[in-house]
Amino acid sequence: MENPDLTSADAPSDPNTPEAVLENYLDEHDYEIFRALNENGRISDTELAERVGLSRTAVRRRREKLQESDVLEILAVIVLQEADLADAQVLVSFNQHVSSDVRTEFITMLIDEGLVYNTSSCLGEYDLVFSAWHTDLNALKEYVWDLFDGEEIVDDYTIIPLLKTWKAWDKELDRP
Repeated sequence: MENPDLTSADAPSDPNTPEAVLENYLDEHDYEIFRALNENGRISDTELAERVGLSRTAVRRRREKLQESDVLEILAVIVLQEADLADAQVLVSFNQHVSSDVRTEFITMLIDEGLVYNTSSCLGEYDLVFSAWHTDLNALKEYVWDLFDGEEIVDDYTIIPLLKTWKAWDKELDRP
């Protein structure tokens, strides 16, 4: 959903900012609504309006439009390191001789897994990367082994344990 209200004169000067990357999708007010909701997804429309500088009705309409267009989703995230849970990225190379149906079934299986919170296609040495969590690294390793047990699609994989997260979902968790 491109934002037709923005002109090149409105463009941020630094192209490597969230505002610059999102400029075709969110105007300044929409971006501020996103920032406020990212800090506190339970903020009321009244508080949001005060923070953004619009009326409560205007903020509610903008928020609803962003949500209905799937540009914005308000969700809760467990901060795994604060809960003392293990977290890892799993990089997967596919057996190139399997059918697209087998690939689709495997990806669907990962999407349906409760302990997998991100599944993405990627370029390069690996075909897929997913993020998973568990009680500890040993349990996480066993979980991944069980996921791959009997799967002809997995040619190779690497588990990268994540030990410390400083920023997630645009939220600072800690400083080094």
